[in-house]
Amino acid sequence: MADDLNDTVTEDAPVTFDEYSLYQTYAPGIDASSKYMRIVMYVLGYPGNLVAFLVWIKKPMLQSSGIYLATLALSDLIFLSLDLPYSLQTDWDIYPLNYPIICEGFTVIYMAAQNMSPLLTLAFTTERYIAIKFPLKRRIYCTVKRAICTSVCITLTSLALCGIQGYFWAYDAEFEECSRRGGTDDLWESWTWCTEMIMFLGIPVLILTLNLLVIGEIRKARKIARKLNRILFKTTITTALLLSVSTFFILTTLPVSIVYALYDSYPPGSDFKNIENDVTWQAHFRYYKARTIIYNIGRTHFFMNPYIYFMGGKKFRRAVINVLTCRKSQMSLRSRRRSDTTCTKLDSLYSSDIQ
Repeated sequence: MADDLNDTVTEDAPVTFDEYSLYQTYAPGIDASSKYMRIVMYVLGYPGNLVAFLVWIKKPMLQSSGIYLATLALSDLIFLSLDLPYSLQTDWDIYPLNYPIICEGFTVIYMAAQNMSPLLTLAFTTERYIAIKFPLKRRIYCTVKRAICTSVCITLTSLALCGIQGYFWAYDAEFEECSRRGGTDDLWESWTWCTEMIMFLGIPVLILTLNLLVIGEIRKARKIARKLNRILFKTTITTALLLSVSTFFILTTLPVSIVYALYDSYPPGSDFKNIENDVTWQAHFRYYKARTIIYNIGRTHFFMNPYIYFMGGKKFRRAVINVLTCRKSQMSLRSRRRSDTTCTKLDSLYSSDIQ
């Protein structure tokens, strides 16, 4: 295939090539890995996020933190549902998006679902920091009503940021395909680069900073507890799960942002006559392989959260069993017999560390 590709190039003829064939020739198998990774993502992501959503919206898990996690599971479920037609369009030569209105509206919702993940993680992490740093203000800022309002605002913000994508992409009736609108390449590239850097570089760094502050506050409180010879915190499971989810998100998104930003450092070559020996082309292919692998790893945060909850939280495992067997939680039944003051002590998996 490489010979066929190079044979089409002559001294006088303009250079034309098929991008897909080019990568298949010089980076064989790497695109297939994305296809199989997506299959794994769908198989694990659909049932996992659906069950997680049903768990977090039921008592006793339905608290302020549960609202954020339920919204996160729902947004990930929406993303996976939209990624399927996107994969069919780009990987399998099936074109469900080549229709008017669908073409313009799809990218808006698809990218908004992606942006909700870092924003919701930031909201949840901020709430945890408030609960530990300012425990007396927890009842003011860490409430179910405020969590619902924040989740709605995050949804609207994500849609607003991605609304312009409906202008960038349009259905081309002449070629019967969904493509980028002519004359918008520079604006699209600048807008997409800025939003990607904010959502998947700036916000993860901010989440990491808040996590470090949370750990610092917990250590400080434990030192005080030891001096007073009192046990004030139960942080083993809750903090471990919080740090696991946040750290997993950071580890899977930051590398993606970094390789995305490095694209201009490894551009495609301009010499199509001797691609195999061209230094620029070979550097680009190495970058392309590394980027594809990192992108595949980066997708895991869209389906792994429910399994992190399940592995680390006994209450979550019990709640999953109750959902799957359609049983009511014994903790929920007991909570009906207790006063509101006692009920606040029945913390869910991610309730405050203050006891």
